[in-house]
Amino acid sequence: MPKIPTFTARGRPTTDTASVRTGIQVSPTATVGAALLPAAEAITNYSIKKRNIEEKLVADKAILELQSESDKIIQSQKENIVEEDAINNWKNTFTPLIQQKISTIKNRRVKNLIETGIDLQNSESIYELKKNSFTALQNESLANINNKITYNVSKYATTDNPILKVKYKVNTKNDIKSFAEEVNLPKNLLDKKLKAADRDFLLSDINQFAGLVNGAEQINNLDISSKGTDFLNNEEFGAGVYSAYNNKISELTIKGNPDSDYNRALELVDELKNFKRKANGYKIDTGKFSVDIDNLEQKILTEQIQHDNLMNKQVDNKAFLDFSKDSKISLLKSITDKRAGIPATLEDRLMANEIESEYDQMVRDYLDADPEASLSNKKSFVRNLTSTLNNIYQDRKISKIKSRSFTEDTFDIVAEKNRVMEDVKLLALGKLDITTRRRYEKIAKANGYITTVTLNGKQQKIGDIGAFLNEYLPTLKRQIKAIEIAE
Repeated sequence: MPKIPTFTARGRPTTDTASVRTGIQVSPTATVGAALLPAAEAITNYSIKKRNIEEKLVADKAILELQSESDKIIQSQKENIVEEDAINNWKNTFTPLIQQKISTIKNRRVKNLIETGIDLQNSESIYELKKNSFTALQNESLANINNKITYNVSKYATTDNPILKVKYKVNTKNDIKSFAEEVNLPKNLLDKKLKAADRDFLLSDINQFAGLVNGAEQINNLDISSKGTDFLNNEEFGAGVYSAYNNKISELTIKGNPDSDYNRALELVDELKNFKRKANGYKIDTGKFSVDIDNLEQKILTEQIQHDNLMNKQVDNKAFLDFSKDSKISLLKSITDKRAGIPATLEDRLMANEIESEYDQMVRDYLDADPEASLSNKKSFVRNLTSTLNNIYQDRKISKIKSRSFTEDTFDIVAEKNRVMEDVKLLALGKLDITTRRRYEKIAKANGYITTVTLNGKQQKIGDIGAFLNEYLPTLKRQIKAIEIAE
């Protein structure tokens, strides 16, 4: 076997490759490109940060808009006492709004930010819906029980049947206990609610008994039997008694009402002054109520004087109206009543109508100008007015006679009858001139012959010419006959 020569190494083992070593050293950052690396990295980081901020702003804006819409929906469900319905209504309305908003955004990262933000907000929204629904349920339950109590108390107050009174009391207390069980009402609040009901019933009885004969005694007996001092303190008791008596006194003291009884009202004030709560000796006429009672008494005394004046005035007014009416009738009869069976002429009727209008207007003007005039002064005015208007009628009649041409046709009642008959014919043919027609309408209306017609879509009352002439012609004929007999 050949022999392998050996030698002794003089150097150390190394992994370095063979190379040419020089003394020149070059820094890796010494070049221009290498020097720009940190700046480029900073620009990149800034761009990313700027993009994130922009996307977050866009997402936050969209989330705020959606949350605003969510709040509106939550508010709309605030009175919904069914929790599940409130949540479903919110979801059914809000989910399409989210989808619509996201569909308008192309940036995937912004979409993710919006969805994440809305998911976080939704848990708060659902909590708010549940809380509102529970609050609404409590309020609704409370309103319901209060309505039941109010109903029972009002029915209790309007009946004097003892059996029904017991029924309304029992129903009220059972309703309160049921409500307490439903809402887990603490016992102290339940007791407070029951005492409040007892207070309402006792105050209702006080209001019912006040003003009756022996009313004060009945109130005290009921207060003792129901142990009113347990749920109605003296101040509340005093307020209830004062209010009840005040209400009764108000019913008795309506100024100008003939059924008012101010003397009875003053008796009730005295009863109120002496009212004492037998259960503990509390006297109503103390402190604030003492002042209120004194003021009430003074008010009654003042209004009693005003009431008496009004009643006297009403008596005077009725007496004056009756006197005025009789005077007017007498005046008009002096114009239209010709005696001897001769009917009043058309001219007399028209003049009577004018005199009546003047009479009514002058009486109204007088009362407006002097509403406090005494009955004797009012009667004196009417007497003077009647005399004056009668003289005016006579003067007008003489004046018209003097102004006429004294022809046979003017005074001949036969001619009047003939003219009317001719007018009747023209009316039937539709050829009566408008002036004459209107004159007949006015006369007919003044004498109570009225018919209703439709003009321009509106109903109006006008004189019924046909009805008037149907009576006027026979009247003229009777007048002619009466004159012939008289001759």
